[in-house]
Amino acid sequence: MAHTPEPPLYLHGYSPAEQRRLVEQAEYWREHLILPDLPYRPGERLLDVGCGAGAVLGVLAAAHPGLVFAGIDREARQVEAARGHLASLGRGDVDLRVGDAAQLPWPDRFFHHAYLMWFVEHVPRIEPILREVRRVLAPGGTITVNETEYESFHVWPEHDDWEYLEQAMFRHFQAHGQAHAGRRLGTLLVEAGFTDVTSRLVGFHFFARPGCDALRRHTHYTADYIAPAIPEFVAAGADEARLRRGLDHLLSIHGDPHGAFSQMVYRARGRA
Repeated sequence: MAHTPEPPLYLHGYSPAEQRRLVEQAEYWREHLILPDLPYRPGERLLDVGCGAGAVLGVLAAAHPGLVFAGIDREARQVEAARGHLASLGRGDVDLRVGDAAQLPWPDRFFHHAYLMWFVEHVPRIEPILREVRRVLAPGGTITVNETEYESFHVWPEHDDWEYLEQAMFRHFQAHGQAHAGRRLGTLLVEAGFTDVTSRLVGFHFFARPGCDALRRHTHYTADYIAPAIPEFVAAGADEARLRRGLDHLLSIHGDPHGAFSQMVYRARGRA
């Protein structure tokens, strides 16, 4: 029998600290990105594909307590963490599975909605997964996908070492997944057979101003997921000293009266 190679490890790892960061990240994006314009009704079933530690499921469950939730992730440690997190929120009833998203263990037309957040970027071939998601959605069911554009981070004041760090991050995503996942979402959904597909850019811009902590919060949030990956960038040949200087610059801009940070996210939706 031919050996099937193991999929690449999740870039950020599976430590308890990373699982806590995922929960904090979902809370950070709750109102601005996760929850807006969701067409959900009580009694409907929703599947979170690549549910990780259950962070997004927790946000969705709090906002839509009448939904029936399920989630799948290939990593047992993440699913175990998701069970604990959701139980702490009073949602021990969520159907969580360890498995391959390209072979979902649910029957045809079982769900009314699917949700994918920061998932497509980590998967070298998302096409079979999207087709499988469409299979388990009832006719008219929705899929919602959020993805970052990793070449859209714009920092002011500019700094060569920050640009170096951003390019190292981009190359790493490109080697292990899809760094341009966001800009392809609409086409990917159409090719998977979804209809009424929309894909739009959501822009976020933060700047230094008296009495406002938004820029500091966002740069620290960004640094929290970049910093643990720096050893991976170094292993791929990047200069660690430059990477660290770039990260230090990112963390310093909130103290500059002209400091600013811009980022673009894609949000796509389609119907089965």
